Amino acid sequence: MAGKKGHRGWGYIRKLPSGRLQASYVGPDLVRHTAPTTYTHRIDAEGWLSNERRKIEMDVWEPPALARERAKARIITLAEYADRWVDERQLKPRTRSGYKDLLRLHIKPTLGNVAMKNILAGTIRSWHSGLGTEYPRRNSHAYGLLHAIMATAAADGVIAANPCTIPRAMNPPRKRDPMIPTVAEVAELADVIRPERFRALILLAAWCGVRWGEVTELRRSDLTEGCEVLQVSRAVTRRDGQYRVDSTKSGRGRAVVVPPHIRDDIQHHLDTHVGEEPDALLFPSARGKHLNDRTFRREYYAHALESIGKPDMHIHDLRHFAGTQAARVGNLVETMGRLGHSTVRASLIYQQIVTGRDAEVAKALSALATEGVPGDE
Repeated sequence: MAGKKGHRGWGYIRKLPSGRLQASYVGPDLVRHTAPTTYTHRIDAEGWLSNERRKIEMDVWEPPALARERAKARIITLAEYADRWVDERQLKPRTRSGYKDLLRLHIKPTLGNVAMKNILAGTIRSWHSGLGTEYPRRNSHAYGLLHAIMATAAADGVIAANPCTIPRAMNPPRKRDPMIPTVAEVAELADVIRPERFRALILLAAWCGVRWGEVTELRRSDLTEGCEVLQVSRAVTRRDGQYRVDSTKSGRGRAVVVPPHIRDDIQHHLDTHVGEEPDALLFPSARGKHLNDRTFRREYYAHALESIGKPDMHIHDLRHFAGTQAARVGNLVETMGRLGHSTVRASLIYQQIVTGRDAEVAKALSALATEGVPGDE
């Protein structure tokens, strides 16, 4: 090949019909590799060959096509990577829609066009500060999503390390403490809510701890004979104006034994307000569809709360009531099972509320303060 046209000491340069020059060489993998572009001047083609040979001699060579792909990966923007991250995950429709909203409204406007490799810890702190302090729960969700995306990027080798390092950003303090009703207040609320067909909804939410999406998807077949056991295996969610029935929040169903003192009320509700079909909804809307939470709050629940003097109590506070009552008579595992918690954290909160240990600790501290004090013998 020494005399072949285009051959040189190392590599090969040939003139194309267009008049431009193409450079190539046989690499350590015994495959011919061609420059990503053609050249007008021979010195430029030789420069590319020289750079490739230097990489081989320094033992840092990789196929040029692979190197170009890596270079593209290094300049991928957050918006591009985040969209791919969401698309590649098995998510419930409501979760997927929520992630896309967080990206569109709160992450992409600031960080979307930034190259992944340029997003550093300081970049994240500046973005997080720009979210403000008015909506801490929303901010924690946005930060949690970004943290998960960056963790995957670090695992993929797109970035060196996860830059989301803000302490407790995913666990902000509560903006509002739950307003947990008393047993008497729950009974009064069930008595005054109108129409009367919602009485059973209040009782099941408070004494069985079913979430709003769970209680509004309950059907006749979910109750055993005599209303002794409630099977909670589905939940309905509303997103983008559409209702969708899916699994519960934890992804697992649970059987909840109905407290005996409300079984007659639930049976009365079945006999009076629920269709005979096994799949008849327990609490349908006026049109026979799933009950809308906003309609329920505005037209029914708010009036009942005014009647009992608790206008600021949320529907979810009834679930907090269920948690505290369960913690009074059950252990941690039993409370978790009854409420459908997948982690111990939420159930531990209820255990701590009802233990009364704070009072015992305070009493013990006073005992320490009086020990050995002259005149106390």
